[in-house]
Amino acid sequence: MADTSTEAQLAFKAAMRRFTSTICLITTELNGVRHGMAATAVQSVTADPPTVLVCINQSASVNQPLKISGKFAVNMLHLSHADLVPLFSGQLKGEERFHYGEWLSLDGMPVLSDAQAAFVCKLKDVVHVGTHDVVLGEVLEARFIESIAPLLYENGQLVRSSSISGSAA
Repeated sequence: MADTSTEAQLAFKAAMRRFTSTICLITTELNGVRHGMAATAVQSVTADPPTVLVCINQSASVNQPLKISGKFAVNMLHLSHADLVPLFSGQLKGEERFHYGEWLSLDGMPVLSDAQAAFVCKLKDVVHVGTHDVVLGEVLEARFIESIAPLLYENGQLVRSSSISGSAA
């Protein structure tokens, strides 16, 4: 007899690959050491007060430093940042990840200087769900570049967006 929970998990994962998500780097700094990871589970929650949520595996190296520091940054990647994704997805560890890209410190948090958009957040709440923490952050500062070309993740690969012209939604 097949384990239906395993089958359900496999079906869930396969169905979730149909989502197209913007790739972000979640970063924080604690005691002068920068930490970061790539993430697609990032979402706006509300504009008043401006709040975002990020889902982080409880075993991720950024998880504890983020919670202790009480602040973090969400760096939405531009098409030009495709080379950073594997570096922040486990290819490199710790501070080594920040040897690539142009980083600045914004309100004490590591921010990619040419990110599609970047948000510096104050940690508001953490909700534990299974293997992950849903982290809510109140946005203290937001910045963006004019060129809109976010790096996207779809069905296990990096993709770009394109406009659908002449059609009604």
